Amino acid sequence: MAKAAGVSPAIVSRVINDDQSLRIRPDTRKRVLSAAKSLDYTPNGAARALRLASSGALCLVASDVTHPLHGETLRGAHIRAARAGYVVLLGDAEELAHNQQSYENLLSSRRVDGLVLHLSGRSAEAPLRRLAEARVPTVLINSRMRGRGSVILDDEAAAALAAEHLLELGHTRIGFVSGVAASDRSQRRRRGLEAVLEQQGLRLKPEWIVAGGWDEPAGHEAVLRLLRQRERPTGLVVANVLAGIGALAACRERAVEVPHELSVVAIHDTWFTDHTNPPLTAVKTPLWEMGAAAVDLLIEMLNGGERRSVVLREPPPELAVRESTGPPA
Repeated sequence: MAKAAGVSPAIVSRVINDDQSLRIRPDTRKRVLSAAKSLDYTPNGAARALRLASSGALCLVASDVTHPLHGETLRGAHIRAARAGYVVLLGDAEELAHNQQSYENLLSSRRVDGLVLHLSGRSAEAPLRRLAEARVPTVLINSRMRGRGSVILDDEAAAALAAEHLLELGHTRIGFVSGVAASDRSQRRRRGLEAVLEQQGLRLKPEWIVAGGWDEPAGHEAVLRLLRQRERPTGLVVANVLAGIGALAACRERAVEVPHELSVVAIHDTWFTDHTNPPLTAVKTPLWEMGAAAVDLLIEMLNGGERRSVVLREPPPELAVRESTGPPA
């Protein structure tokens, strides 16, 4: 290509790599680019990665890659990364936790420049986070730790919105099905619920707080435990929409009418909440924006920026009222 353009290989390299400090005549630059086009030149990505110590790839590791809510987060991350010239790889946290050698190879081989971790909060996933943070710039999604890069939803506002809805309907006996009890996001949602109840002179009874999880079986089992109690709440905030669907199934199993005997509202919203039995009232959260913001922060860190904790307050959570909530009997 240098011979075709009549310049040195060094000039060709600097033109092809868009070196802004290069001072050459416009017609010389044009000859180099014309030669590249005529020779059907394609940059060697692997060689460029070695030279720049960059792979051009980011990796999003999620606790359950089949989880329907992760699709929007991944889409936001992918689109934002593509605009910045990166591709996004997807990893399953459970699989990587069982095959830690593959995970170590991924991090040590320069295949990815940085990681976005979207974990469940379970202790078994802690080694994934520690190893990633020791090797590459890492951003946590919807979880935070002091001194770490993270992007979280305004979970307290989302839970508060759910609680306010139940209060407006006339409920004063309100329970809570958490996600993974020890997770940061479950605790934030509980705080949001408790704050609204306290403003009305109410409290969240300890016996009406049941630990669940992030999927249907966990929500189902948690609500079955709650329904065995002699005194039960009339309204229920569930920390995750899939657990909310499990809650509805538990009510059907125990012949508890929703919403006449128990109103159910869940955090997060998705396409199938219109089609549950009954359709599930839910709080819509900005999942697409969370994925995009996580990639923005990671790229900022890759460019020398500091690790920050970002709380997504815009757009705010929105309530989608359906048939699973109503006034208490």
